[in-house]
Amino acid sequence: MTKLTNNKKQQEEAPAKLTEHKKTEFLAFPLKVIISPFKAFNEIAQNFDVKGIVLIVGLVLLTTAGVYYAYSSKVFLSIDGMPTSFVSSNMFSSFIVSVLTQSVLLFVLNWLIYAGVLFLVMRVFGQKGGSWRSFFILVGYAFSIMIVQSVVSVLLIATLPEIRFSNLSTWPPSTQDEIAIANTGIQEMWGQIPAYQALAYLNFPYVNIVDIWLVILSVIVVHSFSEITWGKAVAISIAAFAMRFFLKIFLGF
Repeated sequence: MTKLTNNKKQQEEAPAKLTEHKKTEFLAFPLKVIISPFKAFNEIAQNFDVKGIVLIVGLVLLTTAGVYYAYSSKVFLSIDGMPTSFVSSNMFSSFIVSVLTQSVLLFVLNWLIYAGVLFLVMRVFGQKGGSWRSFFILVGYAFSIMIVQSVVSVLLIATLPEIRFSNLSTWPPSTQDEIAIANTGIQEMWGQIPAYQALAYLNFPYVNIVDIWLVILSVIVVHSFSEITWGKAVAISIAAFAMRFFLKIFLGF
């Protein structure tokens, strides 16, 4: 009798555990997109969850804060005649709030524009099925790669030496003279360092390695969403990337 009771209890608990697993499954999707995108996008396509996008935005925000903190910790200014780390100054709190707010807005703008362009190109190529809301969620997961971009940036910045500006007391520089001084100092101290050069390539504004990675993930997204041929998915993704490239130049973001 006890054995039968235990079996019945286990059968009742199994669906509950499965439901709980599905509720929290989205927490692993950003990592899965990075390490196993084929499997991840197939799973996401069967279990759309907007909470995953919120998680990605939060992780992007957190890692972006790490980038600006690491960068700011390397900058020393002359405040009241004393060399002071920008992180320790009164200016840092307002600076970090400003850049993080801007980062969130840029993330959402990039996501919506790219997903919209990709969706329209799919329609031009004759793909009529599927909800645009589901597709936007699927594309949003592809932007998990921005987390990797930020983490690598932090690691590269950590290797750079401190840079001390004896003739600057505010940051970021606001006047043309201050900007010129800052640029000259950065080039003299960091310009020839491989880590700084790698950082420039990683964050180049129009086309960088992360953009190429995004195109590759877009191919998988389009294929997972529409179940079309890989060749057609590649053509759609490249066309959408070209349109996004010109939009970035035109809109300046």
